Parts: sequence; C-alpha cells; structure tokens
Amino acid sequence: MKSLIFALCFVAAFGNESLQKLFSDWQSEHGKVYATNYEAIQRYEIFKANLAWINKRNTELEHMTVGLNEFADMTQEEFAKIYLHPLNETEYRASVEEFAVPQDPTNIHVGGQCTTAVRNQGQCGSCWAFSASGAAEALLCIPSEDPESENAYGWVAPQELVDCCESGCNGGWPKNALAYFQRTGICYESEYKYTARDGSCQSSKCKHSGINGVSSCQDSGGGITSALSGNFVSICIDAGGLDFRFYKSGTFMPGVNCNHHSVNHAVLAVATALGVDGTPNGNYRVKNSWGASWGSSGYFTMPAGVNCLGVNNNPSVYPH
Repeated sequence: MKSLIFALCFVAAFGNESLQKLFSDWQSEHGKVYATNYEAIQRYEIFKANLAWINKRNTELEHMTVGLNEFADMTQEEFAKIYLHPLNETEYRASVEEFAVPQDPTNIHVGGQCTTAVRNQGQCGSCWAFSASGAAEALLCIPSEDPESENAYGWVAPQELVDCCESGCNGGWPKNALAYFQRTGICYESEYKYTARDGSCQSSKCKHSGINGVSSCQDSGGGITSALSGNFVSICIDAGGLDFRFYKSGTFMPGVNCNHHSVNHAVLAVATALGVDGTPNGNYRVKNSWGASWGSSGYFTMPAGVNCLGVNNNPSVYPH
C-alpha cells in the first residue's frame, strides 16, 4: 500500500509517467530505497536534472559519452563529499621522491599483469587502497580463492589498508599504501573482508609476502607507458568533473574535459589501450573502483603523454 501511495503521489506531483518509470527502473537496477516520499521526490528532482545534463552533454561530446549510473540521484556536492578527497600534493611529491625508486628508462622492471575483477569501494573514500591493492594483485598473481570462479586471480585486502594506513575512508595516497605492504606484508580478501567503513587494525591476523619495493614514474616522460609494458600503475587524478562522474565510454580529450585542478581520486592504469587494428593508440586503459556498472564495465580511457585529469601533477607508482 505504501508503495502504491508513493507512486500515486509521484505521478500526481510530476505528471510524467515515462520519466517516473525510468526513475523507478533505475532505482530497481541500483537497489535504491528511500526512507520517505519526501526524500524520493527530492531524489527524483536531482535525477531529472542530472538526466537533462547527460542528454545535453552527449550532444556536445565527440569522443566520449556520458550516461546514468548509480550516482544519478546525488548532487555534485554530495558526491564529492563521499568519493573525492583533495590531498596535499606538495607533501605527496616529496614523500614519493624520498621513498620510491625512480624508474630507470633503460631497465624497466617487469612484474605481473594478473587482472582481477572490478570492485566497488562503496560509500567510503578508499580509492587509494583499491588502487594500491590492484597494483599489488597484478604483481603477486594470487591464486583464486574460488576455483569455480571465472576470476583467475584473488584479491589483496584493501580493508587492511583502510584500518591500518592513512586516513581510512577519509582518503589517502597509494604510495603510502604500497609502502605499508612492503613493510608489513599483505592479507588476502578472504582473510580480511572489505566492509566499506573504518575499523580497528588487525594486521597481525594474516601475513603473506608482500612487495620488494616501489618505483615511481612520470607520464610526461613516457614513464607510465614504459611501466605498463609489464606492470599496473597507481595514478592519482582529478575526478571532479561531471564528465568523469557520469563517464560511460570513449576517451577524455585535452581542451574538452581533461581537468587537472586538484587531484582527488586514485585509480589503476592497467594497459596501453588498443585501437580497432589491435595496435596501441596512445591512450591508457584505467580501472576504477566504483563497480562494474560505472563507465565501460568499470574502466575508462584517457590519453597518454599529456596532463589529462592531472596525471602529471604527481609521480605515479608501481610495486616491484
């Protein structure tokens, strides 16, 4: 009865049954449930405004598309508060230079390239932990925890980083996370489950050999492209634009949507993207941690060699 009353109030309030159905279908797809009719109507208004922006933006973009995703009922301010955490870049650059080994362009270390499934960090600012964990997974090639799973390799536990390193759900840097793995070893996801919230550190409960060290590289000198020949690379970017929040497919373009104002998100470059003929096309394929329903099955594409999304603001890092 409550849902029927809500539906009647909803249509009466807005009189657009097709748009209301789109919203209802979107709610079902993303498991959205609201506490009151008032909240639902508020979220509908935000959804409607975001949808109008998406439709307009797709008439303007030539090389990428945007679309509805699980964030469509949030304002940009709400989204940024949860998912984007600007950090002190000057301090980070200094710490990378002090800790990480600069990449030797004549002797690029080749580690593993074991690909794991895209994950969803949930409403926790733990992108930095997922970026570092993904880089470690690629290197360590952990056997799958479920032999029947389609995923060939297992996950490193980002929750250990959330509980024991940096500021947990309030942000951090992948370099510091990789330094933690080097210093203490790692836990597997099956041993230290992800909860999407801050918890007490239990680092002593599971320890496996971690990484030997961390290398740094800079995109402006072709370092990320070189490293991607045999490694996954943790990169820090500016994800503050609506184009990034609602990204669906295609490539970010300089002069269009390559924001680089304030680095606030960490992701994982996994490969040099390939063109239709199978050869490298000057772009990076990058893995996000907002679930497989975001972007292109959880991934996005960005151009190499330019300061797109602020990738050149800070050194990038990868384990060895």
